[in-house]
Amino acid sequence: MCKIQNLSDDTKSQKSYKPKYEMQDIFRLYGDDYISRHKLNSMQLKAISDISTCRTSAMGYNARECSDCKNIEFAYNSCRNRNCPKCQGDKRYDWIEKRLKTTLNTPYYHTVFTVPNQLFEIGIYNQKIFYDILFKSSSDTLKLFANNLKWWDVDETLHVDKQQKIDLAFFGILHSWGQTLVYHPHIHFVVAGGGIMGDILLQPKYKSKFLFPVKAMSKVFRGIFIARVKKAYYEGSLEVYDELKNPSYFENFIDNLVSRKWVIYMKSQFKTSSKIVEYMARYTHKSAIANSRIISIDKNTIRFKYKDYKDGSTTKIMKLSSDEFIKRFLYHIPPKRLFRIRYYGAIQRIKKIKSIKTIEIKPQHTKVKPTCRKCKCKKIQTVVVVDRHKKIVQGLMTPKILIQKEEKNFNDSG
Repeated sequence: MCKIQNLSDDTKSQKSYKPKYEMQDIFRLYGDDYISRHKLNSMQLKAISDISTCRTSAMGYNARECSDCKNIEFAYNSCRNRNCPKCQGDKRYDWIEKRLKTTLNTPYYHTVFTVPNQLFEIGIYNQKIFYDILFKSSSDTLKLFANNLKWWDVDETLHVDKQQKIDLAFFGILHSWGQTLVYHPHIHFVVAGGGIMGDILLQPKYKSKFLFPVKAMSKVFRGIFIARVKKAYYEGSLEVYDELKNPSYFENFIDNLVSRKWVIYMKSQFKTSSKIVEYMARYTHKSAIANSRIISIDKNTIRFKYKDYKDGSTTKIMKLSSDEFIKRFLYHIPPKRLFRIRYYGAIQRIKKIKSIKTIEIKPQHTKVKPTCRKCKCKKIQTVVVVDRHKKIVQGLMTPKILIQKEEKNFNDSG
């Protein structure tokens, strides 16, 4: 499970820093060999191809012109694959800025839903169905508890209409990895600590302790999740290994899951709304591993840093064969058109409820604007973009750009 780290790490990420080793190096060295020996789906193959060629001539290029000194600079395009460690920065900042425009002036709760590791094999081979079940079951659990007046600081006798719906405003972020890249699907939710009933914002009854009781939530979540897994199994939607194809064995497997303790984490992580920024910057638009964690690549062996949360978040080093490292990374390539960030309840209509106050928070960090290498100003803008097929997709190619491209000996042959 992911854990919140110190804010100082964010400051480091703002600086211009190029790691010595990258996922790109690993795929360039070992990707073709791995592909030749393993059966991969189209999204995994695309991820390997995109990451391998990110910011190279194979991706096409762009030209930027400084409005002050008229200097023109050339750079290769990014792959923009959501699994690429180098391509998530701008997307993350855009998303954060948008989300912070609809923030309730109330504490926010960090909630994490996990499932027993006995389910991981089913998850690996049925990712689309499994993740949808995980999202639906966990969000339905939150909605179910939110819709109960007993968890809100309100006089129930004043609300004759007990059928009136109580909404939460929350969003979930799917992560499928642990620090060592093992398969560990879980969803992080950011939940506003207020119930929305009509045009009234209800306050939690036990806000100093919890929003909802996690033990009760765990039991409800387990029941909803297992019911949906069973439904998918008997409809023939799940791909399962040999033993589980036997219904009686599958029922024993389910009974074993029911007997286990399911864990939900919920904590009032954000005492003020401004603290949400720190959380959002860490959990959105991430790939399974940051390039900065890769220490060495040598003789089919990858060494990388990880945090051992069972040992006081101590930073340790793990060594894996290139095959095992790539296999683990590819576990976390999501299916096509699967949304890893999903929004629930009243989050999309908060701004329209005039009686409920929202606050707009400015991000602590913003996009780093490009600087002209010649005059050092920040008035440099993209004037033309050429894609990987040599087609101009933005701007106009002028003789001046072509001349400077030739003078600077910029190689655009993919």
